[in-house]
Amino acid sequence: MNELVYYQDQYQKELESKVLKIEEKRILLDKTIFIPASNTEPGDVGKINKVKIVGSKKEEDGVWHILERQIPLNVGDIVKLELDWNKRLLAMRLHSALHLLAGPFDKNFNQRAVAGAIRGKTAHLVFKEKVADEIIDQAIEQANQDIENGLAIKSYWDEKREGFRWTQVGDYPAIPDGGLHIKNTTEIGKIVLASKDLDQGRQKVEVTFDMENPFVK
Repeated sequence: MNELVYYQDQYQKELESKVLKIEEKRILLDKTIFIPASNTEPGDVGKINKVKIVGSKKEEDGVWHILERQIPLNVGDIVKLELDWNKRLLAMRLHSALHLLAGPFDKNFNQRAVAGAIRGKTAHLVFKEKVADEIIDQAIEQANQDIENGLAIKSYWDEKREGFRWTQVGDYPAIPDGGLHIKNTTEIGKIVLASKDLDQGRQKVEVTFDMENPFVK
């Protein structure tokens, strides 16, 4: 398994790493700053030795990186990783916005989200049943107040369940989590409702950023 540096420092943008395995355009490294895509997260992109990576995939032996073209490499070579920081930061802000927004829904209105995902420049929560419009509005209002106030965002590994990770925003309940976050809600920026839809009775609440009033510190 490779060392997952992105869990140690989610703000690290560059890294030197050793090649462990090569399969045409795919390479396995001894450590990486690129988090792979999942069903709910976009995953990182960037460059390895100035060649773009088009994605990463987690397998049994670690995170494999997929290059846009094959390059001359040998096992044991040292390569340089460069993260597409703008894409990473956007994903972290959206991910943290979802975890934060889930807090007021759960704590203030007893409405617990059952799923969440990031799609482009938006992110959404899913609830088992319809949520009243006024609750959605109040939860977003509270989340924006929390963003301005500045709540700490902390991720940590479960002490008993190996490989199980949690993220907690302020004093809101911790949520199981495998993604990356910024460290404080002030880095999120003001969020606004993008859409609210019902799909087979399940409420979907989608948010994005207010670009006119980002107040990112």
